[in-house]
Amino acid sequence: MVGVSASPHPVPETTTQQPRRRQAPFVDRVQAGHQLARNLSEYAGRDDVVIVSVSRGGAVVGSIVASTLGPHTPHMYYKVQAIPCPRMPRLSLGSVAGDGSIRIDTMVAESMNISSTDPHLLRQVSIINKRLQRDQRAFLLLPPTPRVMDDRVVIVVDDVVEAGDTMREAVMHLRHSFRPRRVVAAAPVCLADLRKQLQRHVDAVVDIVSPLYVGSVSQWYASGDIVVPSEQQLLERMFVRTSGRFDNS
Repeated sequence: MVGVSASPHPVPETTTQQPRRRQAPFVDRVQAGHQLARNLSEYAGRDDVVIVSVSRGGAVVGSIVASTLGPHTPHMYYKVQAIPCPRMPRLSLGSVAGDGSIRIDTMVAESMNISSTDPHLLRQVSIINKRLQRDQRAFLLLPPTPRVMDDRVVIVVDDVVEAGDTMREAVMHLRHSFRPRRVVAAAPVCLADLRKQLQRHVDAVVDIVSPLYVGSVSQWYASGDIVVPSEQQLLERMFVRTSGRFDNS
């Protein structure tokens, strides 16, 4: 009877290689704020610089930037939202800010045959205004005023510029409501195409990462939109109410 011998070279077990997850470049928005402040070092120690954050995630980044540039650098929070055109929601008719100010793009309004007294427009403005003022009042620090903003270098800060609407509307609204000497858009992450677009509205764009595609926030922050303890501590100093997530709006 012939026996069957085992192979002298056993076949190794096959394993399925799991794709390696790309490590996020920032642990949290606090770390990102410190890195962004280094890229804004030319504004350090000056008494004509104001930091304006335009989202809650941006408020964490902006708080770090302000304290790093100088102990007396003002840090403000300014919620701005676009007014969507009735028939073309992606087209902006203007914007409303948390201080109740309104900006209407007259060229767009005229081209769409929409008057400033249009009932639909007024209703939209009223809804947006109530929501923004509620959020603005939750911020414990002072809101922007002409005395603080006029003839100053205004650095507008967000945590991620992925669609561009928040930053662009905020910049245009600030220029409409105040008279800054210079406006700088600053964010740890700014989409490359949006960087070029923003340069038409500001004097400078400062970022750390400028990718071709932003994707999920978790690609850039290890905790994604989850608020971690280091961020929560700062938020509690700035806002009456905080939640466990950043709304990215």
